[in-house]
Amino acid sequence: MPMTRVRFAPSPTGHLHIGGARTALYNWLFAKQNKGKFILRIEDTDQSRSTDKAIEAIIKSLSWLGLDWDEGPFRQTERLYLYKKAVDKLLKEKKAYYCDADKGNPAVRFKVPQEKLVVDDLVYGKCEFDSANIEDFVILRSNGMPTFHLSVVVDDAEMKITHVIRGNDHLPNTPKHILIFKALGYDIPQFAHLPMILGPDKQRLSKRHGATSVEEFKDQGYLPEAMLNYLALLGWGFDEKTTFFSTDELIKNFSLSRVSKNPSVWDQPKLDWMNGSYIRNLSLEELTKQAILFLQQTGLIKEPSPALPKIIALIQERIKTLSEATRLVAFFFKDMKIDEKAYDKFLVKPDAKKILEKTIISIKEVEPFNADKIEEKLRQLPAELGLKPKIVFQTIRVALTGKTVSPPLFESIELLGKDTTLARLKKL
Repeated sequence: MPMTRVRFAPSPTGHLHIGGARTALYNWLFAKQNKGKFILRIEDTDQSRSTDKAIEAIIKSLSWLGLDWDEGPFRQTERLYLYKKAVDKLLKEKKAYYCDADKGNPAVRFKVPQEKLVVDDLVYGKCEFDSANIEDFVILRSNGMPTFHLSVVVDDAEMKITHVIRGNDHLPNTPKHILIFKALGYDIPQFAHLPMILGPDKQRLSKRHGATSVEEFKDQGYLPEAMLNYLALLGWGFDEKTTFFSTDELIKNFSLSRVSKNPSVWDQPKLDWMNGSYIRNLSLEELTKQAILFLQQTGLIKEPSPALPKIIALIQERIKTLSEATRLVAFFFKDMKIDEKAYDKFLVKPDAKKILEKTIISIKEVEPFNADKIEEKLRQLPAELGLKPKIVFQTIRVALTGKTVSPPLFESIELLGKDTTLARLKKL
């Protein structure tokens, strides 16, 4: 048996799309599981749309996900001599011909032979095609650049790819590719076509559904481990009940035979829930380290303070993404503009002034200044004021944090410190 060799071959026309990331992951898992090789190939022959910036973005996204490659990245624009050689062979054997010869720089078309083709797809099973339905197609453009159909076949053959695992939008291209494989005398790899990813409205996943690139999810504070786990489940499942898989477990359990033929539907709430679970499983040290980057990017901190791990500990159970951390803890680092609705609901009420005045007196008396003593003191306020606890504590919360939702109140007051707490209360 030849060594398993698979490839991920993106076109560098933009950021790495979620669909492409899922294709890369399935190829990577298949290679790892079979102790094979995962090759990264950049299909950049469309020079009007391909950019070095996009190549860099794709490589960064794959690296962030932990999808390391064994060979490459290879660029098709550095392999043009191979495609020219293949075209010359097809022309010589009259399996291709020049067209539009009167236009100076003729293109080359592949001469489609009449035959029935059967593809034993590893996901879709037996797929039959009649080449009578395929017109002769261009394999070399008039500008000398190969088309996708030619370059992909030559590269797969030269790189000894054993399994072509790609999106099912390429299934209609497969008979063309098999015809070229046969015409050039190449071994034909096995094919596995993956179902499309749809948005919740059952339309193809696109920007109108929200973030669609790996880079966007990274910037929003999703963890690479959570993204890998979620992407693996977009079209594949081990059983009916298991949701969480470590990378090693994915490598062990992944199989193309369990990839669905039906389209997968993007489920943002499920991803959020999974990411939140991964965040809760991080050590406090690791979560703090990751949160620091977001706090610095938003300008909330320059360097982490010794109190930061305690602040992060207050929100670890509450956040689903790292970017949520910045919103929840911003009030620790700067005076917040009070949310208008929260202000109207709590701070303009007749009782607000006496609540805050009484809180100031109580805070001054707390000693030592820790959460337990703060709670003990402030818990007395509702009875003293003759008000419901919710009204009292939400008024204090809004005054100190600017919002009706925050980390636990008494612990937050401890970490704000007595001076800052009193200053904010007195401002109102």
